[in-house]
Amino acid sequence: MKTFNKILFTTLLGIGLLTSFQSYAQTAPNPQASISTPTHLDVGTINSDATTVTVINDAVLFYNPATSGPSITLTASLDDGNGNVFNSYQWYLVLQNGTENIVSGQTTANLSLAQLAPGYHKYRVYGLVNNEGGTVICQSEEYQDIILFVLSPLDITTTVTLNDNPQEYCANNVFDTPTNLSVTNITADYSANTNGYSNPLGSNFEVSYNWYAVLEGGTANPINLGTAVNNYNISITDPGTYTFYVEVKYVVKTDDGTRSYITYVGNIKDSTGDPFEITITAVPGAPTISIGNITN
Repeated sequence: MKTFNKILFTTLLGIGLLTSFQSYAQTAPNPQASISTPTHLDVGTINSDATTVTVINDAVLFYNPATSGPSITLTASLDDGNGNVFNSYQWYLVLQNGTENIVSGQTTANLSLAQLAPGYHKYRVYGLVNNEGGTVICQSEEYQDIILFVLSPLDITTTVTLNDNPQEYCANNVFDTPTNLSVTNITADYSANTNGYSNPLGSNFEVSYNWYAVLEGGTANPINLGTAVNNYNISITDPGTYTFYVEVKYVVKTDDGTRSYITYVGNIKDSTGDPFEITITAVPGAPTISIGNITN
């Protein structure tokens, strides 16, 4: 059987912006402990005879709950780079244990995927060359894999540390240790993914933070508290009753501002599970004195 050279992937989403190379050795993807770039996720293409993965930024995908996952089209090269033009293809979903599950009915250069569950997905393609009668005479012994990763929606756990401070106080109260709001855990859910790969924990991802306060009756105009770390010390002094929440976003893939579903919200709650509130009362001014009912 004749061996052809490598099949090269492109995608209709603009894959082809190569960022780096990384050791791979044809094993399951092994995410790093701290993830801030696609390189840390081991995503991209890997040839059957290679020991390095070519990292591709667009191999990291956001998960849209409204569509039950992202869609993407993978496109195999028309030839092997050595003059052999492919007439058809065989596509496979590759599981963590190496099992190849053929993608039925997919024999063209394009493989369209939809509703991908959060976590890792590996796809493999072989090229076929036909004679003039259309009978398959050669299948590539070499192949190329592409590893995709779909980012899971994040669940945000928050904690309130009162530091013995009251939740209702006057605007001029100054506390030695302010009440602190913090993100204490971030989790991801890969239960819908049956490919068998070890997926990273939600807490392995580097994220951005934005903290907000909501003045009672002002839900349409939340107050940006200007804090971009995982905790916030309450320093509001304007009178009113406030609730709080934090917005969390992945940094591994850039947000273009058009996807509201990739902003994950942690609402701050008290020990009973109700929204945590503080009430600040205005400091009154001095009373005035008048004279009346005089008896000399």
